[in-house]
Amino acid sequence: MTPNPAAREHYVSRVLDVLAARPDTVAVRWRDLELTGRRLRDAVLHARDALAATGLPVPPGAAPPAVGLLTEANHPALLAHRYAAHLLGATVVHLRSVNPGPDGVLLDADAQAAILAENGAGVLVVDPAHARHADAVRARTPHPLTVVVADCPAGPAGGGEVRTREPRSGPAPAPGALDRAAVVTYTSGSTGRPKGVRQPLAAWSALVLGDAARLAAEEPVMLVVTPLSHAAGPMADAVLCAGGTLVLHERFEAAAVLDAVPAHGVTRTYLAVPHLYALLDHPGLAACDLGSLRALVYSGSPASPGRLERAREVFGACLVQCYGTTEAGRVTVLEPVDHWERELLPSAGRPFPGVDVRVCGPGGGTRPLPEGATGEVLVRSPQMMTHYVGDPEASRRVLHDGWLRTGDLGHWDAYGYLHLVDRLDGVIKTSGVKVRPAEVSRALLGTGAVAEAVVHRVVDGEAGEHVGAAVTAAGTGDADGGAGDPRELLGRLRAAVAESLSPAHAPSRIALWSRIPLTDNGKPDLRRIGAPAGDPDVIAFAGPATRTPRTPRHTENTR
Repeated sequence: MTPNPAAREHYVSRVLDVLAARPDTVAVRWRDLELTGRRLRDAVLHARDALAATGLPVPPGAAPPAVGLLTEANHPALLAHRYAAHLLGATVVHLRSVNPGPDGVLLDADAQAAILAENGAGVLVVDPAHARHADAVRARTPHPLTVVVADCPAGPAGGGEVRTREPRSGPAPAPGALDRAAVVTYTSGSTGRPKGVRQPLAAWSALVLGDAARLAAEEPVMLVVTPLSHAAGPMADAVLCAGGTLVLHERFEAAAVLDAVPAHGVTRTYLAVPHLYALLDHPGLAACDLGSLRALVYSGSPASPGRLERAREVFGACLVQCYGTTEAGRVTVLEPVDHWERELLPSAGRPFPGVDVRVCGPGGGTRPLPEGATGEVLVRSPQMMTHYVGDPEASRRVLHDGWLRTGDLGHWDAYGYLHLVDRLDGVIKTSGVKVRPAEVSRALLGTGAVAEAVVHRVVDGEAGEHVGAAVTAAGTGDADGGAGDPRELLGRLRAAVAESLSPAHAPSRIALWSRIPLTDNGKPDLRRIGAPAGDPDVIAFAGPATRTPRTPRHTENTR
């Protein structure tokens, strides 16, 4: 891997330098608030002072400090206090939700206290909306916890400066700050308790500064509709480093995105695949001026090649697909030019610069398989995690000789593009047959009657494992796609899967949804999908009434 010359520069120092150079330019838009470069820089330095008053930074050689952070979704205070913590060499632990998970649904106080305890976090930063909740978290935390209520920028757009006092000192980072971890992100994974993924700050800085260099000529305006606490975070940092503007929305809403792009001259955004589909299906799309868009980055789950062809017609040469994981970071990219080659649309693209990717066989080794052979995807990258917090056994299972085992199955094609097949642990064993969710999903989509399909494992305590599916109907009219009797459609889908694959592959439980329920990260909401009976978005449901399925442990849509 080629060394990055920016590897030892602190990205927050760059952010603050750029904000100082553009004091009157709007850096962040949030609700009716506009933060100029001066106001955002001021907010970061005051947040730094507030954290320093709690005893940060710690002396070199002491245990790395950790700061819990809990705000409303995509609140500017999240950025200001993450930057402040990183200046002081503290690791940020996001407490709002796990990834994937519904960012709009707060983790309970017990779970948040357990996360703080696992990371030894002695400081919890909250915005005013969560001040009372912080008392409940503190009462459950087994060690002393200092709560800082964010004195964050507030007030209407154009309302003048909020601060009247000057910060104590300039923006120099604490000694050794880059040798600490940037964030700990909790991921629910496909099974078991959430795991804390520890990501190094030096690699985070290098990634952000490298992206910023590529954005310098764009004057970027980024619309953020997925959580800043996850994949959108370093993308947003790069935009600020490049002198751009962030437009922060709490969540994805198709109509709001279509309004924001022309209103703010948005040049780039990051979406989950279902978000992209929602834009394609929105009746206001045809009338929307999308001329400012230069990069529409999508990720999170496999995309239908047919839907990508439609997206290419609408959005042109700005589509970028990324494949990555919380543990590995960015892995592969399907560039805009690749979207014009139909045979490449089913692929996940080629490795990012500086990222090594191998497809390896069973047995835990790192020897690569030949082209076309299916095996586990292994990654070696500066951005990959250092370890799982408090779980050395899980860390040993996935980290081996400098490589990270993703748990994804894939193969290389003749052009050097990676094709993802399924999850290593995704096999559903039913009626003596091993069923892979991805092949059932392809069969459902291949009928032409289905727009989206999420295939998952259903566990019945008495009868074992079964195939479950959540689908939406193809078509742009009624929610059932004009297919007539919805239950008849479900019967036809089952029969089609049984005929093309086998009766064991046919979903024993299948639900037709008006829309696939999603978390705010754009991932399928497995809790709702696992309990379709009575859900207001379910049009029809077919399955044995006696079963009470547990939350699905796997979905073929999850990357």
